[in-house]
Amino acid sequence: MRRQLQQTFTLALLLAVMPLQAAEIYKYQDASGKWRFTDKKPKEPTAETLTLKSAEKQKVEPVFYVDKNEAKRKNYLVVQNPFHAPIQVELRSPQAKQRQSKIIPALGKKTLLSAAGTIEPFTYKWQLGDPKLTPGPQEYQLPADALGCHRITQGFNGKFSHHGDSSRYAVDIALPVGTAIKAARDGVVIAVKDDYHMGGVDKFFLDKANYVRILHQDGTFALYGHILLGTAIVREGDKVTAGTTLARSGSSGYSSGPHLHFVIHRNTGLKMTAVPFKFIASKSSQTFVPIAGQRLCDM
Repeated sequence: MRRQLQQTFTLALLLAVMPLQAAEIYKYQDASGKWRFTDKKPKEPTAETLTLKSAEKQKVEPVFYVDKNEAKRKNYLVVQNPFHAPIQVELRSPQAKQRQSKIIPALGKKTLLSAAGTIEPFTYKWQLGDPKLTPGPQEYQLPADALGCHRITQGFNGKFSHHGDSSRYAVDIALPVGTAIKAARDGVVIAVKDDYHMGGVDKFFLDKANYVRILHQDGTFALYGHILLGTAIVREGDKVTAGTTLARSGSSGYSSGPHLHFVIHRNTGLKMTAVPFKFIASKSSQTFVPIAGQRLCDM
């Protein structure tokens, strides 16, 4: 992630609202009295139509600003971390003898360089997470209820979209629209994107998916992707335990149908890299490697 700042070093965290778009989801009670969600109009006469409107928001990024110290006659370039997770920042500047790489604590700030005169234009990269942390055993509870017999449709190294360092060890689980998505491990919510209603397999949708991202104690992150617009019930900074409902399943972003995209990441040096993991079977409590074709209720 690169940016060059030419004249100003203050970046505001403005959430710019884009034109609204809408989609319809239906909510109804089945014969057992349970609430169901679907994107197809049901036969039940009491079905409620939910109109979901999207308003895309600008991405949140680190904030850079100049702190002037008149007494010392110096200017300090400071970076503010807006996330509930540490970030790694690498700075390149003609005023620094070498690249400056620092870890900024969650919601913290650090001085990157100082100068007697004006802070000259610089470039930087940043990434979530602390690459110095060593991940522990990657064992996770199922992120959806096994009683639904949901099927894993794409596993590690999946040909459709699970290739490349950031998605090689991702898993897709087919889920009916509106299925509860649950935290697979304890952690802190560090990002929630819940602002887009459409999906498809066109490249246009690659950055549109709604998601919840959770930081774990060992520095890894879990990404719960393609959630249904308007269903996230957690916010940045929330502490969650395994089994906590986070949102409901949908098909937002680059998606061929309703499902959950689940992947574990870690920062490997200004790079978000997928990490292999195992699920914990709900029946036997044994761990298993997720493979395409498996049904959660059989494990």
